[in-house]
Amino acid sequence: MLAFIAASLFFSFDSLGQILIGPRIGGQMSWVSYDDDSQIKEHYDIEPLYGYFGGFTVAFRVRERFFLQTDFIYSRKGKVIEGTDDASKSDPLLEYRSIAHHFDVPIVYRMDFKGSFGDNLAFKYFVGLGPNISYWWKGNGTMKSGELLENHIEELEYDVEFGDAGENEDPGVLVVQDANRVQLGINFATGLVLEPSGGGVYIVDFRFELGHSYIYKDSPAQFADITFTDPAKGRNMGFRLGVAYLLDTKVSQRKKGKSTGKKRRK
Repeated sequence: MLAFIAASLFFSFDSLGQILIGPRIGGQMSWVSYDDDSQIKEHYDIEPLYGYFGGFTVAFRVRERFFLQTDFIYSRKGKVIEGTDDASKSDPLLEYRSIAHHFDVPIVYRMDFKGSFGDNLAFKYFVGLGPNISYWWKGNGTMKSGELLENHIEELEYDVEFGDAGENEDPGVLVVQDANRVQLGINFATGLVLEPSGGGVYIVDFRFELGHSYIYKDSPAQFADITFTDPAKGRNMGFRLGVAYLLDTKVSQRKKGKSTGKKRRK
């Protein structure tokens, strides 16, 4: 995969040479999908976590209609686990919020198409596909439960540590023993490209991230003196809505090939 990426980047430099770069921000909805999802849902309700991301984007033109777009972003992912109403299966008061801080490098190979609104406004739209490389930097969260209330703790704020759970004696620490801190996934993308006559390129896109790597595989994440454990064998999933503003690094190319603007009447 790395060889393919390197070859694509080299080819894009050697072909048309157009390189666009600029900031990118957006919001996302993320959750975790488990291998034994049906069994986990017997005891818990898995809800999405709403977060955000930000960084910058570099887009290389590979062909006239094809771009290789790479983002370098900080991403705030996670999940919410709640107890069911059935007290015989779980704690109805459980509310476990997990926030994972990631550095992501999503890569999308996209194909552009031309469109228009009426006779005066043209634009481009695209579809794309590519890998996502993610590094799990750190984690934190909050938890409420009946067990905590019995110990006169209304809400527990915790931090994530990577290591051996047997050495942990701090109730405010969640230990992940076999963390997979470098994770892979796949991005499916679609969106709009707007190129106003004043300069710059605006990209508005919607993506679905399909996680491939386990967050942790064999051992659930554990607290020191709390019964609840964060289940293992889960993958990050999510939807992203983002906006990027890009400038062509070659000034001579900024006024060429604009697709958004008023069409001249003959």
